[in-house]
Amino acid sequence: MKKNVIILTHGWTGSSVFSALIGKAGYWMGENTHKKPDYDTHENKELIDLNKRLMNELGYTGDHEHEFDTETIEGLAQRANDIDLTPYQDFVDKCQENSPWIWKDPRLTWTIRIWATLLKLDEIAFVILTRDEEQAWISSNLRRHIQSRNFTKRYNLGITLSLKKFLSENNCEYIEYQFENLLLTPEKTVEELNEFLNINLTMSDVKSVYKYPLYKKSRNWKDKLKATAIYLKNYSERYR
Repeated sequence: MKKNVIILTHGWTGSSVFSALIGKAGYWMGENTHKKPDYDTHENKELIDLNKRLMNELGYTGDHEHEFDTETIEGLAQRANDIDLTPYQDFVDKCQENSPWIWKDPRLTWTIRIWATLLKLDEIAFVILTRDEEQAWISSNLRRHIQSRNFTKRYNLGITLSLKKFLSENNCEYIEYQFENLLLTPEKTVEELNEFLNINLTMSDVKSVYKYPLYKKSRNWKDKLKATAIYLKNYSERYR
């Protein structure tokens, strides 16, 4: 029996590619996935909507894409007893009816501890997904999320450590990747995923979800120069 899958990530990690790839093995992504102007995130749209609602009901007023601290996350979890979790339980039940399913939404960093009270964690395989530091910085600035290298490192590492802490506290099994693992060593990565999830992905599946050249990083020196120019032009607005 396949376990359900939850991808935990700080965002801008190529998680949409990982989600699409794992989805090739028959995982349910929901009735609709969230599509951005330039790509499909392969995220269950109802999960995203419920995460937004949950964060609002818990009183979160920050900017989750640019702010992170452990105290806030733990505080949100403590407030869960003050709200009605029925709509969230209903969503979990719907997913279970369509098992095996896959979840992926960076907002899970802030809400996974609440979802954990409704889920059977021993029936879930977790994937921690990060990214090469320089590649992450380039991608963020190219998408006009202006931030210093130090901020990128601090924010991403803080989230990753928080997620690992959650998994450790709950004795959850997980596998960890950088997006670059899939790009540079796709055969090895697919083999490990297959063994971890008890599935049968192939290189054809990889090529069907990632349309760019493999065996190289997604951002090159030209992208780095462009990101640097954007960063310098918007230097005063950067996240530090």
